[in-house]
Amino acid sequence: MAFEMSDLDNFTGKSNSQMQFQPILYRRRWFILAMFCCCSMSNSYHWIHLNIISDRVLYIWNVSIPGRTAAERQLAVDTLSIVYMIAYIPLIIPATWLLDRHGLRFTMILATCLNALGGWIKCVGGVLAVDPNTVTNESPTFAQMSAFPVLMIGQIMDAVAQVFILGIPSALAVTWFGELEISTATALGVLANQLGTALGFCIPPMIVASPPTKYEPTNYSILPAAPSSSPSDASNDSGYQFFHQNVMYLLYIGAAVNTLPAIPVLCFFKKEPPTEPTLAQYHRKRTSASMTNVTMYSAETLNFSQQLPLECCKYPETEGNHTSIDPSEKEADNEVTQVSDIDSFNPRCVIVPQTSSINMFTGKGFKGQLLGVLGNGNFTVLLLSYGVTTGLFYTLGTLLNVILQVYFPGNAAIGWIGFTMIISGMLGSILIGIALDRTRRYRLISLLVSGVALIWMGAFTGLVLLRSLIWMFFASGFIGFALTGFLMMGFDYAAELTYPANEGLTSGLINASAQIFGIIFLFTASHLASSFEVLYTNILFTGLSFVGFFLLIFVKEDLRRSTMQKSFTNVRSKRSSLALYFL
Repeated sequence: MAFEMSDLDNFTGKSNSQMQFQPILYRRRWFILAMFCCCSMSNSYHWIHLNIISDRVLYIWNVSIPGRTAAERQLAVDTLSIVYMIAYIPLIIPATWLLDRHGLRFTMILATCLNALGGWIKCVGGVLAVDPNTVTNESPTFAQMSAFPVLMIGQIMDAVAQVFILGIPSALAVTWFGELEISTATALGVLANQLGTALGFCIPPMIVASPPTKYEPTNYSILPAAPSSSPSDASNDSGYQFFHQNVMYLLYIGAAVNTLPAIPVLCFFKKEPPTEPTLAQYHRKRTSASMTNVTMYSAETLNFSQQLPLECCKYPETEGNHTSIDPSEKEADNEVTQVSDIDSFNPRCVIVPQTSSINMFTGKGFKGQLLGVLGNGNFTVLLLSYGVTTGLFYTLGTLLNVILQVYFPGNAAIGWIGFTMIISGMLGSILIGIALDRTRRYRLISLLVSGVALIWMGAFTGLVLLRSLIWMFFASGFIGFALTGFLMMGFDYAAELTYPANEGLTSGLINASAQIFGIIFLFTASHLASSFEVLYTNILFTGLSFVGFFLLIFVKEDLRRSTMQKSFTNVRSKRSSLALYFL
Protein backbone atom coordinates (compact mmCIF):
# COMPACT_ATOMS: atom_id res chain seq x y z
CA MET A 1 0.00 0.00 0.00
CA ALA A 2 1.43 3.36 -1.01
CA PHE A 3 0.84 6.51 0.96
CA GLU A 4 0.77 9.84 -0.85
CA MET A 5 3.22 12.11 1.01
CA SER A 6 2.16 14.99 -1.23
CA ASP A 7 -1.20 14.86 0.55
CA LEU A 8 0.58 15.11 3.91
CA ASP A 9 3.32 17.56 3.07
CA ASN A 10 1.18 20.21 1.38
CA PHE A 11 1.18 22.50 4.42
CA THR A 12 2.72 25.55 2.82
CA GLY A 13 -0.38 27.68 2.64
CA LYS A 14 -1.28 27.10 -1.02
CA SER A 15 -4.87 27.26 0.15
CA ASN A 16 -5.82 30.61 1.60
CA SER A 17 -7.75 29.18 4.51
CA GLN A 18 -6.80 25.58 5.10
CA MET A 19 -3.92 23.20 5.61
CA GLN A 20 -3.87 19.54 6.54
CA PHE A 21 -1.73 17.58 8.94
CA GLN A 22 -1.27 14.04 10.20
CA PRO A 23 1.55 13.07 12.62
CA ILE A 24 3.76 10.18 11.52
CA LEU A 25 6.40 8.21 13.41
CA TYR A 26 9.24 6.75 11.34
CA ARG A 27 11.08 3.63 12.43
CA ARG A 28 14.36 5.19 11.43
CA ARG A 29 14.05 7.53 14.43
CA TRP A 30 15.65 4.83 16.59
CA PHE A 31 18.63 4.56 14.23
CA ILE A 32 19.00 8.35 14.27
CA LEU A 33 18.99 8.27 18.06
CA ALA A 34 21.49 5.39 18.13
CA MET A 35 23.96 7.31 15.94
CA PHE A 36 23.75 10.30 18.24
CA CYS A 37 24.20 8.10 21.31
CA CYS A 38 27.43 6.62 19.92
CA CYS A 39 28.85 10.08 19.23
CA SER A 40 27.80 11.42 22.62
CA MET A 41 29.16 8.39 24.46
CA SER A 42 32.59 8.63 22.84
CA ASN A 43 32.81 12.34 23.60
CA SER A 44 31.85 12.09 27.28
CA TYR A 45 34.34 9.25 27.73
CA HIS A 46 37.11 11.72 26.91
CA TRP A 47 35.89 14.20 29.52
CA ILE A 48 37.04 12.13 32.49
CA HIS A 49 39.29 9.36 31.15
CA LEU A 50 42.53 11.17 32.05
CA ASN A 51 41.42 12.76 35.31
CA ILE A 52 40.44 9.46 36.89
CA ILE A 53 44.10 8.43 36.46
CA SER A 54 45.52 11.84 37.34
CA ASP A 55 48.45 10.27 39.19
CA ARG A 56 49.46 8.40 36.00
CA VAL A 57 49.11 11.57 33.92
CA LEU A 58 51.40 13.42 36.32
CA TYR A 59 53.93 10.61 35.94
CA ILE A 60 53.83 10.14 32.14
CA TRP A 61 53.76 13.84 31.16
CA ASN A 62 56.05 14.80 34.04
CA VAL A 63 58.49 16.81 31.93
CA SER A 64 55.96 19.01 30.13
CA ILE A 65 53.27 19.65 32.78
CA PRO A 66 53.45 23.33 33.79
CA GLY A 67 53.68 24.47 37.38
CA ARG A 68 56.32 24.86 40.06
CA THR A 69 54.38 23.51 43.02
CA ALA A 70 52.48 20.28 43.50
CA ALA A 71 49.17 22.14 43.67
CA GLU A 72 49.86 23.99 40.40
CA ARG A 73 50.76 20.77 38.61
CA GLN A 74 47.67 19.01 39.92
CA LEU A 75 45.55 21.95 38.77
CA ALA A 76 47.10 21.67 35.30
CA VAL A 77 45.92 18.06 35.13
CA ASP A 78 42.49 19.01 36.49
CA THR A 79 42.26 21.49 33.61
CA LEU A 80 41.90 18.53 31.24
CA SER A 81 38.40 18.22 32.68
CA ILE A 82 37.79 21.91 33.35
CA VAL A 83 38.39 22.76 29.69
CA TYR A 84 35.13 20.95 28.84
CA MET A 85 33.35 23.53 30.98
CA ILE A 86 35.40 26.53 29.88
CA ALA A 87 34.89 25.84 26.16
CA TYR A 88 31.14 25.62 26.58
CA ILE A 89 30.58 29.13 27.89
CA PRO A 90 31.76 31.27 24.92
CA LEU A 91 30.70 28.73 22.27
CA ILE A 92 27.17 27.85 23.36
CA ILE A 93 25.52 30.81 21.61
CA PRO A 94 27.16 30.21 18.19
CA ALA A 95 26.63 26.46 18.58
CA THR A 96 22.94 26.96 19.32
CA TRP A 97 22.65 29.34 16.37
CA LEU A 98 24.18 26.72 14.08
CA LEU A 99 21.74 24.09 15.35
CA ASP A 100 18.81 26.45 14.86
CA ARG A 101 19.99 27.64 11.44
CA HIS A 102 21.39 24.48 9.85
CA GLY A 103 19.67 21.69 11.75
CA LEU A 104 20.63 18.38 13.31
CA ARG A 105 22.62 16.86 10.44
CA PHE A 106 25.08 19.73 10.04
CA THR A 107 25.60 19.93 13.81
CA MET A 108 26.19 16.19 14.14
CA ILE A 109 28.72 16.09 11.29
CA LEU A 110 30.66 19.00 12.77
CA ALA A 111 30.64 17.41 16.24
CA THR A 112 31.83 13.98 15.07
CA CYS A 113 34.66 15.47 12.98
CA LEU A 114 35.91 17.60 15.88
CA ASN A 115 35.59 14.63 18.20
CA ALA A 116 37.70 12.38 15.98
CA LEU A 117 40.32 15.08 15.39
CA GLY A 118 40.71 15.68 19.12
CA GLY A 119 41.26 11.99 19.82
CA TRP A 120 44.11 11.68 17.33
CA ILE A 121 45.78 14.92 18.46
CA LYS A 122 45.92 13.48 21.97
CA CYS A 123 47.74 10.46 20.55
CA VAL A 124 50.39 12.85 19.24
CA GLY A 125 50.68 14.34 22.72
CA GLY A 126 51.24 10.86 24.08
CA VAL A 127 53.97 10.07 21.56
CA LEU A 128 55.84 13.26 22.51
CA ALA A 129 55.90 12.37 26.23
CA VAL A 130 59.39 11.32 27.41
CA ASP A 131 61.02 9.57 30.33
CA PRO A 132 62.26 12.14 32.89
CA ASN A 133 65.56 10.23 33.12
CA THR A 134 66.40 11.21 29.55
CA VAL A 135 66.32 14.92 30.38
CA THR A 136 67.78 14.88 33.89
CA ASN A 137 71.11 16.38 32.89
CA GLU A 138 70.03 18.59 30.03
CA SER A 139 67.23 20.96 29.13
CA PRO A 140 64.17 19.38 27.51
CA THR A 141 63.70 20.01 23.80
CA PHE A 142 60.78 21.96 22.41
CA ALA A 143 59.09 18.73 21.28
CA GLN A 144 59.49 17.19 24.73
CA MET A 145 58.05 20.28 26.41
CA SER A 146 55.15 20.28 23.92
CA ALA A 147 53.77 16.88 24.98
CA PHE A 148 51.27 18.07 27.57
CA PRO A 149 50.23 21.22 25.63
CA VAL A 150 49.49 19.05 22.58
CA LEU A 151 47.50 16.71 24.81
CA MET A 152 45.55 19.75 26.01
CA ILE A 153 44.89 20.89 22.43
CA GLY A 154 43.35 17.52 21.66
CA GLN A 155 41.21 17.76 24.79
CA ILE A 156 40.10 21.24 23.74
CA MET A 157 38.95 19.86 20.37
CA ASP A 158 36.85 17.26 22.16
CA ALA A 159 35.54 19.99 24.46
CA VAL A 160 34.43 22.07 21.47
CA ALA A 161 32.67 19.01 20.01
CA GLN A 162 30.87 18.60 23.32
CA VAL A 163 29.32 22.06 22.94
CA PHE A 164 27.46 20.90 19.84
CA ILE A 165 26.57 17.49 21.28
CA LEU A 166 24.97 18.55 24.55
CA GLY A 167 22.24 20.61 22.91
CA ILE A 168 21.06 17.84 20.61
CA PRO A 169 19.11 15.33 22.82
CA SER A 170 15.98 17.41 23.40
CA ALA A 171 16.04 18.86 19.86
CA LEU A 172 16.38 15.38 18.36
CA ALA A 173 13.60 14.03 20.59
CA VAL A 174 10.99 16.61 19.56
CA THR A 175 12.06 16.44 15.90
CA TRP A 176 11.77 12.67 15.51
CA PHE A 177 9.68 11.22 18.37
CA GLY A 178 6.01 11.14 19.32
CA GLU A 179 4.37 12.92 22.20
CA LEU A 180 4.58 9.93 24.55
CA GLU A 181 8.22 9.24 23.64
CA ILE A 182 9.86 12.65 23.97
CA SER A 183 10.99 12.35 27.60
CA THR A 184 12.16 8.78 27.07
CA ALA A 185 14.12 9.70 23.94
CA THR A 186 15.70 12.65 25.75
CA ALA A 187 16.59 10.35 28.63
CA LEU A 188 18.24 7.86 26.26
CA GLY A 189 20.27 10.64 24.65
CA VAL A 190 21.50 11.87 28.02
CA LEU A 191 21.96 8.28 29.19
CA ALA A 192 24.44 7.63 26.38
CA ASN A 193 26.47 10.60 27.52
CA GLN A 194 26.52 9.20 31.04
CA LEU A 195 27.48 5.74 29.79
CA GLY A 196 30.52 7.27 28.13
CA THR A 197 31.42 8.95 31.41
CA ALA A 198 31.00 5.64 33.24
CA LEU A 199 33.38 3.95 30.81
CA GLY A 200 35.76 6.86 31.31
CA PHE A 201 35.79 6.09 35.02
CA CYS A 202 36.39 2.32 34.81
CA ILE A 203 38.42 1.60 31.65
CA PRO A 204 41.53 3.80 32.17
CA PRO A 205 42.43 2.33 35.60
CA MET A 206 42.14 -1.15 34.07
CA ILE A 207 44.55 -0.35 31.23
CA VAL A 208 47.04 1.89 33.04
CA ALA A 209 48.23 0.64 36.44
CA SER A 210 49.15 3.05 39.22
CA PRO A 211 52.83 4.08 39.32
CA PRO A 212 54.90 2.98 42.32
CA THR A 213 53.63 4.39 45.60
CA LYS A 214 57.03 6.00 46.27
CA TYR A 215 56.10 8.60 43.64
CA GLU A 216 53.28 10.50 45.30
CA PRO A 217 51.34 12.46 42.64
CA THR A 218 51.39 15.66 44.67
CA ASN A 219 55.18 15.53 44.92
CA TYR A 220 56.05 14.96 41.26
CA SER A 221 58.70 17.19 39.81
CA ILE A 222 61.37 15.86 37.45
CA LEU A 223 61.57 12.32 38.74
CA PRO A 224 65.06 11.08 39.67
CA ALA A 225 64.34 7.62 38.30
CA ALA A 226 61.61 5.77 36.48
CA PRO A 227 60.03 2.58 37.78
CA SER A 228 60.51 -0.84 36.31
CA SER A 229 57.87 -2.70 34.35
CA SER A 230 56.64 -4.13 37.62
CA PRO A 231 54.34 -1.61 39.32
CA SER A 232 55.84 -2.49 42.70
CA ASP A 233 59.48 -2.05 41.75
CA ALA A 234 61.43 1.01 40.62
CA SER A 235 64.89 -0.14 39.74
CA ASN A 236 65.43 0.81 36.08
CA ASP A 237 64.05 3.02 33.36
CA SER A 238 62.14 0.22 31.58
CA GLY A 239 59.22 0.94 33.93
CA TYR A 240 58.44 4.26 32.29
CA GLN A 241 58.22 2.53 28.93
CA PHE A 242 55.76 0.04 30.39
CA PHE A 243 53.44 2.75 31.70
CA HIS A 244 53.89 4.90 28.59
CA GLN A 245 52.96 1.99 26.34
CA ASN A 246 49.78 1.38 28.32
CA VAL A 247 48.85 5.05 28.12
CA MET A 248 49.32 4.94 24.35
CA TYR A 249 46.99 1.93 24.16
CA LEU A 250 44.44 4.00 26.07
CA LEU A 251 44.81 6.99 23.73
CA TYR A 252 44.63 4.93 20.54
CA ILE A 253 41.49 3.17 21.73
CA GLY A 254 39.93 6.53 22.55
CA ALA A 255 40.80 7.96 19.13
CA ALA A 256 39.35 4.93 17.33
CA VAL A 257 36.13 5.10 19.33
CA ASN A 258 35.81 8.79 18.44
CA THR A 259 36.32 8.09 14.74
CA LEU A 260 33.87 5.21 14.24
CA PRO A 261 30.60 7.17 14.71
CA ALA A 262 31.59 9.62 11.96
CA ILE A 263 30.98 7.07 9.19
CA PRO A 264 27.27 6.33 9.79
CA VAL A 265 26.59 9.98 10.65
CA LEU A 266 27.98 11.14 7.30
CA CYS A 267 26.04 8.49 5.38
CA PHE A 268 22.71 8.09 7.15
CA PHE A 269 21.96 10.90 9.60
CA LYS A 270 18.93 12.96 8.50
CA LYS A 271 18.10 16.53 9.40
CA GLU A 272 14.41 15.84 10.09
CA PRO A 273 11.61 13.47 9.08
CA PRO A 274 9.41 14.32 6.09
CA THR A 275 6.42 14.78 8.40
CA GLU A 276 6.40 16.01 11.99
CA PRO A 277 5.76 13.38 14.70
CA THR A 278 3.51 15.59 16.87
CA LEU A 279 1.01 18.36 16.41
CA ALA A 280 3.02 20.60 18.72
CA GLN A 281 6.12 20.22 16.55
CA TYR A 282 4.07 20.75 13.40
CA HIS A 283 2.45 23.91 14.75
CA ARG A 284 5.76 25.32 15.99
CA LYS A 285 7.50 24.64 12.68
CA ARG A 286 4.75 26.14 10.53
CA THR A 287 4.37 29.16 12.81
CA SER A 288 8.11 29.76 12.78
CA ALA A 289 8.09 29.79 8.99
CA SER A 290 5.12 32.11 8.59
CA MET A 291 5.11 34.53 11.52
CA THR A 292 7.27 37.61 11.77
CA ASN A 293 5.68 39.63 14.56
CA VAL A 294 4.63 37.52 17.52
CA THR A 295 4.69 37.75 21.30
CA MET A 296 5.20 35.53 24.32
CA TYR A 297 2.16 33.70 25.56
CA SER A 298 1.21 31.93 28.75
CA ALA A 299 -0.03 28.38 28.86
CA GLU A 300 -2.98 29.52 30.94
CA THR A 301 -4.20 31.91 28.22
CA LEU A 302 -4.03 29.65 25.17
CA ASN A 303 -7.14 30.40 23.09
CA PHE A 304 -7.58 28.52 19.84
CA SER A 305 -10.08 29.70 17.27
CA GLN A 306 -10.37 26.08 16.21
CA GLN A 307 -9.73 22.89 18.17
CA LEU A 308 -8.86 19.47 16.85
CA PRO A 309 -10.89 16.40 17.74
CA LEU A 310 -9.50 13.76 20.02
CA GLU A 311 -9.26 11.10 17.34
CA CYS A 312 -6.96 13.00 15.02
CA CYS A 313 -3.87 12.67 17.22
CA LYS A 314 -4.09 9.12 18.46
CA TYR A 315 -1.78 6.59 16.93
CA PRO A 316 -3.40 3.23 16.15
CA GLU A 317 -2.89 0.58 18.76
CA THR A 318 -1.88 -1.99 16.16
CA GLU A 319 -0.32 -1.88 12.74
CA GLY A 320 -3.15 -3.80 11.18
CA ASN A 321 -4.53 -0.78 9.39
CA HIS A 322 -1.29 0.01 7.62
CA THR A 323 0.65 -3.10 6.73
CA SER A 324 4.33 -2.29 6.29
CA ILE A 325 5.83 -2.84 2.89
CA ASP A 326 9.47 -2.50 1.95
CA PRO A 327 9.68 0.68 -0.10
CA SER A 328 12.09 3.60 -0.26
CA GLU A 329 11.38 7.00 1.11
CA LYS A 330 11.62 10.20 -0.90
CA GLU A 331 11.70 13.34 1.14
CA ALA A 332 10.88 15.83 -1.61
CA ASP A 333 7.39 17.25 -1.75
CA ASN A 334 4.83 15.68 -4.09
CA GLU A 335 6.62 12.33 -4.16
CA VAL A 336 4.93 9.03 -3.33
CA THR A 337 6.22 7.51 -0.08
CA GLN A 338 5.27 4.09 1.17
CA VAL A 339 4.99 3.19 4.83
CA SER A 340 7.74 0.66 5.49
CA ASP A 341 9.63 3.39 7.33
CA ILE A 342 6.54 4.54 9.21
CA ASP A 343 6.13 3.11 12.68
CA SER A 344 2.64 4.43 13.25
CA PHE A 345 0.24 6.96 11.85
CA ASN A 346 -3.42 7.80 12.13
CA PRO A 347 -5.39 6.97 8.99
CA ARG A 348 -7.45 10.10 9.62
CA CYS A 349 -6.42 13.48 8.37
CA VAL A 350 -7.70 16.78 9.67
CA ILE A 351 -8.18 20.01 7.80
CA VAL A 352 -7.57 22.97 10.06
CA PRO A 353 -7.99 26.68 9.48
CA GLN A 354 -4.64 28.29 8.89
CA THR A 355 -5.23 31.14 11.30
CA SER A 356 -5.46 30.99 15.06
CA SER A 357 -5.18 33.33 18.00
CA ILE A 358 -2.09 31.69 19.47
CA ASN A 359 0.64 34.20 20.27
CA MET A 360 4.12 32.77 19.80
CA PHE A 361 7.66 34.03 19.61
CA THR A 362 9.15 31.50 17.20
CA GLY A 363 8.92 34.00 14.39
CA LYS A 364 11.23 36.42 16.14
CA GLY A 365 14.35 34.54 15.15
CA PHE A 366 17.23 33.47 17.32
CA LYS A 367 17.72 36.77 19.15
CA GLY A 368 14.03 37.10 19.91
CA GLN A 369 13.86 33.57 21.27
CA LEU A 370 16.94 34.16 23.43
CA LEU A 371 15.47 37.29 25.00
CA GLY A 372 12.12 35.58 25.37
CA VAL A 373 13.36 32.56 27.31
CA LEU A 374 15.62 34.68 29.52
CA GLY A 375 12.57 36.75 30.41
CA ASN A 376 10.70 33.64 31.54
CA GLY A 377 10.83 33.69 35.35
CA ASN A 378 10.27 29.96 35.83
CA PHE A 379 12.99 29.12 33.34
CA THR A 380 15.42 31.54 34.99
CA VAL A 381 14.99 29.89 38.39
CA LEU A 382 15.34 26.44 36.80
CA LEU A 383 18.46 27.73 35.05
CA LEU A 384 20.06 28.55 38.41
CA SER A 385 18.93 25.35 40.12
CA TYR A 386 20.11 23.18 37.25
CA GLY A 387 23.42 25.03 37.09
CA VAL A 388 24.13 24.50 40.79
CA THR A 389 23.06 20.84 40.85
CA THR A 390 24.71 19.76 37.61
CA GLY A 391 27.80 21.88 38.30
CA LEU A 392 28.10 19.95 41.56
CA PHE A 393 27.90 16.68 39.62
CA TYR A 394 30.68 17.76 37.23
CA THR A 395 32.88 18.86 40.12
CA LEU A 396 32.35 15.65 42.07
CA GLY A 397 33.22 13.56 39.02
CA THR A 398 36.39 15.55 38.34
CA LEU A 399 37.67 15.45 41.93
CA LEU A 400 36.47 11.95 42.83
CA ASN A 401 39.97 10.49 42.51
CA VAL A 402 41.49 13.34 44.55
CA ILE A 403 38.90 12.98 47.33
CA LEU A 404 38.92 9.21 47.65
CA GLN A 405 42.71 8.85 47.36
CA VAL A 406 42.89 10.49 50.80
CA TYR A 407 40.82 7.73 52.37
CA PHE A 408 41.70 4.84 50.03
CA PRO A 409 45.25 5.55 48.73
CA GLY A 410 46.25 3.57 45.66
CA ASN A 411 42.97 1.63 45.60
CA ALA A 412 41.89 0.66 42.08
CA ALA A 413 38.27 0.49 43.26
CA ILE A 414 38.03 4.28 43.09
CA GLY A 415 37.40 4.10 39.35
CA TRP A 416 34.67 1.54 39.94
CA ILE A 417 33.01 3.81 42.49
CA GLY A 418 32.75 6.44 39.76
CA PHE A 419 31.48 3.77 37.38
CA THR A 420 28.80 2.78 39.89
CA MET A 421 27.73 6.40 40.26
CA ILE A 422 27.21 6.77 36.52
CA ILE A 423 25.57 3.39 35.90
CA SER A 424 23.04 3.98 38.66
CA GLY A 425 22.49 7.39 37.10
CA MET A 426 21.70 5.76 33.77
CA LEU A 427 19.04 3.67 35.49
CA GLY A 428 17.73 6.85 37.09
CA SER A 429 17.57 8.58 33.71
CA ILE A 430 15.47 5.77 32.24
CA LEU A 431 13.07 5.51 35.18
CA ILE A 432 12.66 9.27 35.52
CA GLY A 433 12.12 9.65 31.78
CA ILE A 434 9.38 7.00 31.84
CA ALA A 435 7.81 8.60 34.91
CA LEU A 436 7.71 11.99 33.19
CA ASP A 437 6.15 10.54 30.05
CA ARG A 438 3.49 8.76 32.10
CA THR A 439 2.62 11.45 34.65
CA ARG A 440 3.90 14.82 33.33
CA ARG A 441 4.49 15.78 37.00
CA TYR A 442 7.69 17.68 36.40
CA ARG A 443 7.71 19.76 39.58
CA LEU A 444 6.98 16.88 41.94
CA ILE A 445 9.48 14.51 40.34
CA SER A 446 12.22 17.14 40.15
CA LEU A 447 11.82 17.97 43.85
CA LEU A 448 11.92 14.29 44.81
CA VAL A 449 15.05 13.68 42.75
CA SER A 450 16.80 16.79 44.08
CA GLY A 451 15.85 15.81 47.63
CA VAL A 452 17.39 12.36 47.21
CA ALA A 453 20.60 13.99 45.95
CA LEU A 454 20.71 16.27 49.00
CA ILE A 455 20.20 13.42 51.48
CA TRP A 456 22.83 11.14 49.99
CA MET A 457 25.38 13.90 49.43
CA GLY A 458 25.19 14.55 53.15
CA ALA A 459 25.46 10.83 53.81
CA PHE A 460 28.51 10.59 51.54
CA THR A 461 30.23 13.34 53.55
CA GLY A 462 29.83 11.37 56.76
CA LEU A 463 30.23 7.82 55.46
CA VAL A 464 33.57 8.49 53.77
CA LEU A 465 35.05 9.01 57.25
CA LEU A 466 34.34 5.33 57.98
CA ARG A 467 36.79 4.37 55.19
CA SER A 468 34.44 1.63 54.03
CA LEU A 469 34.37 0.89 50.30
CA ILE A 470 30.99 -0.81 50.58
CA TRP A 471 29.39 2.34 51.95
CA MET A 472 31.10 4.40 49.25
CA PHE A 473 29.63 2.23 46.52
CA PHE A 474 26.22 2.46 48.17
CA ALA A 475 26.26 6.25 48.64
CA SER A 476 27.71 6.98 45.21
CA GLY A 477 25.00 4.84 43.64
CA PHE A 478 22.22 6.95 45.12
CA ILE A 479 24.04 10.20 44.34
CA GLY A 480 24.48 9.14 40.72
CA PHE A 481 20.86 7.99 40.46
CA ALA A 482 19.61 11.41 41.55
CA LEU A 483 22.13 13.78 39.97
CA THR A 484 22.23 12.06 36.58
CA GLY A 485 18.45 11.73 36.54
CA PHE A 486 18.13 15.43 37.30
CA LEU A 487 20.62 16.21 34.53
CA MET A 488 18.35 14.52 31.99
CA MET A 489 15.14 15.94 33.40
CA GLY A 490 16.42 19.50 33.20
CA PHE A 491 16.45 19.42 29.39
CA ASP A 492 12.83 18.31 29.12
CA TYR A 493 11.61 20.56 31.93
CA ALA A 494 13.21 23.59 30.26
CA ALA A 495 11.61 22.70 26.92
CA GLU A 496 8.19 22.48 28.59
CA LEU A 497 8.55 25.85 30.33
CA THR A 498 9.71 27.71 27.21
CA TYR A 499 7.74 26.11 24.34
CA PRO A 500 7.72 26.97 21.45
CA ALA A 501 11.33 28.15 21.78
CA ASN A 502 13.95 26.00 20.10
CA GLU A 503 15.02 23.11 22.36
CA GLY A 504 18.63 23.53 21.30
CA LEU A 505 18.57 27.06 22.73
CA THR A 506 17.11 26.09 26.11
CA SER A 507 19.38 23.05 26.38
CA GLY A 508 22.37 25.21 25.58
CA LEU A 509 21.48 27.80 28.20
CA ILE A 510 21.01 25.35 31.06
CA ASN A 511 24.19 23.55 30.03
CA ALA A 512 26.05 26.85 30.02
CA SER A 513 24.77 27.51 33.52
CA ALA A 514 26.06 24.10 34.62
CA GLN A 515 29.48 24.76 33.08
CA ILE A 516 29.82 28.19 34.72
CA PHE A 517 28.87 26.91 38.15
CA GLY A 518 31.01 23.82 37.59
CA ILE A 519 34.12 25.91 36.94
CA ILE A 520 33.51 28.03 40.04
CA PHE A 521 32.84 24.98 42.20
CA LEU A 522 35.82 23.07 40.84
CA PHE A 523 38.36 25.78 41.56
CA THR A 524 36.86 26.36 45.00
CA ALA A 525 36.69 22.68 45.90
CA SER A 526 40.17 22.00 44.54
CA HIS A 527 41.57 24.83 46.68
CA LEU A 528 39.83 23.47 49.78
CA ALA A 529 41.15 19.96 49.12
CA SER A 530 44.76 21.08 48.61
CA SER A 531 44.94 23.84 51.24
CA PHE A 532 42.79 22.34 53.99
CA GLU A 533 41.05 18.95 54.04
CA VAL A 534 38.81 17.10 51.63
CA LEU A 535 36.21 17.00 54.42
CA TYR A 536 35.57 20.69 53.80
CA THR A 537 35.17 19.94 50.11
CA ASN A 538 32.49 17.36 50.88
CA ILE A 539 30.71 19.78 53.22
CA LEU A 540 30.72 22.33 50.39
CA PHE A 541 29.13 19.75 48.08
CA THR A 542 26.36 19.10 50.60
CA GLY A 543 25.64 22.81 50.95
CA LEU A 544 25.47 23.24 47.18
CA SER A 545 23.04 20.35 46.92
CA PHE A 546 20.76 22.13 49.38
CA VAL A 547 20.94 25.36 47.35
CA GLY A 548 19.88 23.51 44.19
CA PHE A 549 16.94 21.90 46.00
CA PHE A 550 15.84 25.19 47.58
CA LEU A 551 15.80 27.06 44.27
CA LEU A 552 13.73 24.33 42.65
CA ILE A 553 10.88 24.99 45.07
CA PHE A 554 10.17 28.31 43.33
CA VAL A 555 9.74 26.85 39.83
CA LYS A 556 6.06 26.78 38.87
CA GLU A 557 4.74 23.97 36.68
CA ASP A 558 3.82 25.97 33.57
CA LEU A 559 3.99 23.14 31.03
CA ARG A 560 3.41 24.97 27.76
CA ARG A 561 4.29 22.16 25.35
CA SER A 562 1.99 19.69 27.09
CA THR A 563 -0.78 22.29 27.23
CA MET A 564 -0.47 22.85 23.50
CA GLN A 565 -0.68 19.14 22.80
CA LYS A 566 -3.66 18.65 25.11
CA SER A 567 -5.47 21.53 23.48
CA PHE A 568 -5.27 19.63 20.21
CA THR A 569 -6.08 16.19 21.52
CA ASN A 570 -8.53 16.57 24.41
CA VAL A 571 -11.16 18.92 23.02
CA ARG A 572 -13.74 17.95 20.38
CA SER A 573 -14.36 20.87 18.10
CA LYS A 574 -17.89 21.98 17.31
CA ARG A 575 -16.80 24.47 14.68
CA SER A 576 -18.31 23.96 11.24
CA SER A 577 -15.01 24.79 9.53
CA LEU A 578 -13.47 21.49 10.68
CA ALA A 579 -13.90 18.51 8.40
CA LEU A 580 -12.63 14.96 8.72
CA TYR A 581 -11.95 12.58 5.93
CA PHE A 582 -10.75 8.97 6.01
CA LEU A 583 -8.15 7.34 3.85
